[in-house]
Amino acid sequence: MRAFPIRLRLGLWFSLFLAASVVGVGIFLLASLEKDLQHEVDEALLLRAARVEREVTEEAGERLDRERVSLDLRELALLEEFASPGIYVEIIDPAGTVLASSANLHGERLPITNEMLAATQGGREFYGTLQMGPERARVYVRPVRGTNQVLGAVLVGESLHLVDVTQRTMRQLLIAAAAAAGVACIAAGWWLTGRALRPVSAVTQAAGRIRATGRFDERIAEPEANDELRDLAVTFNDMLGSLDKTFSRQREFLADASHELRGPLMVIRGNLDLLKLDLPAEERRGAIEDTAEEVEHMCRLVEDLLFLAEADAREGVEHEPVLLNELMTEAYDRARRIDAGRHTVLLESNEPVTVLGDRGRLLDLIWNLVENALRYTPEGGQVRLSLVTDGDEAEVTVADTGIGIKADHLPFIFERFYRVDRARSRQSGSTGLGLAIVKQTTEAHGGQVQVESTPGRGTTFTVAFRVRDE
Repeated sequence: MRAFPIRLRLGLWFSLFLAASVVGVGIFLLASLEKDLQHEVDEALLLRAARVEREVTEEAGERLDRERVSLDLRELALLEEFASPGIYVEIIDPAGTVLASSANLHGERLPITNEMLAATQGGREFYGTLQMGPERARVYVRPVRGTNQVLGAVLVGESLHLVDVTQRTMRQLLIAAAAAAGVACIAAGWWLTGRALRPVSAVTQAAGRIRATGRFDERIAEPEANDELRDLAVTFNDMLGSLDKTFSRQREFLADASHELRGPLMVIRGNLDLLKLDLPAEERRGAIEDTAEEVEHMCRLVEDLLFLAEADAREGVEHEPVLLNELMTEAYDRARRIDAGRHTVLLESNEPVTVLGDRGRLLDLIWNLVENALRYTPEGGQVRLSLVTDGDEAEVTVADTGIGIKADHLPFIFERFYRVDRARSRQSGSTGLGLAIVKQTTEAHGGQVQVESTPGRGTTFTVAFRVRDE
């Protein structure tokens, strides 16, 4: 089951966060408002109770007289601060008997609690919130003291209807604000995340088109803002560029490999067709020799292709101590043995040095350079090998006095199947992969290869490796 889109989820999360924030602030505001309103009510009750207490104790003596208290309360009822229908006054004796009460109580009693009565008898003040019918009321109990005893208490109450209405209205406004903010946040989040995630959508669409068409030359527009989404677009475009280059090289590689294999196969098939005929022995022997040469060429080509495939996959390269000077001696001896005196082969310098690497691969590297020098140096020319150390680097140099390479070809000679002169290379038995193997092996060992060449004067290859730390 597909999850909700990111932009919707972000909008919902933002709205929930905002709603929770509004609710949290609302609870705080409601609590503060209730506290402030209750404080104001309590202050007003205190003032009214004090006024009543002064009136009833002015001529009270050591007890409260019912008639006198009732008369004083009727006079106070005419004052504005007692005239509100939501203001209740009640005067009781220590036993809790009502001596007088305001007219709006209609003969009923304030719902005094045992806790209030105990406070009255103990001469203590007390605030309480009581339920009076459908409404709540705030009640203040103020003891009336004589000379040596508590004469009774004044109870002043005030309806909390307006307070409750105010709080209810505030709650409704906060709920409406939270709902409106949530809806607005979802809409704003949907719009904003849509704009912010547009590059991501572009990447997704581009990836879909590339998957459908296989075209890696497509690029997505990079946002103007220098942010993470621009980095994503730039990285994606760089990845497309790398993939495009890689697949182009693979296509070229497959095309070149097919071309290289087609020639020997055609020769082999032609010779096999000839061998089916009743040819003279000399012609049959020539066809067999040609076939053997083409098979040998194909074997070298396949071996080189397998090596490059292993190198691309980072396989087959070991790292162990290797005496590089021993490999130079082996390559020198093999060159003199195979060349049979057609060239002057010299080992000018061969300093003892140890590097970390794959002995077989390093020997192939050196031999590819030597073989390449012998192949492209006319008879009577010279091939020089040397191994010297320069600080923490060991430099293998193979120089020849051969035909050289033109400057416009030098940037491409390490590419697979690249040949300066295809006809000459094919005649010499080259597969076009030797220098590619040199470069691949050098990089696999963390080294660098350089070439200098002058047409008609010769070519010098230098490969630098890091010397093994003792």
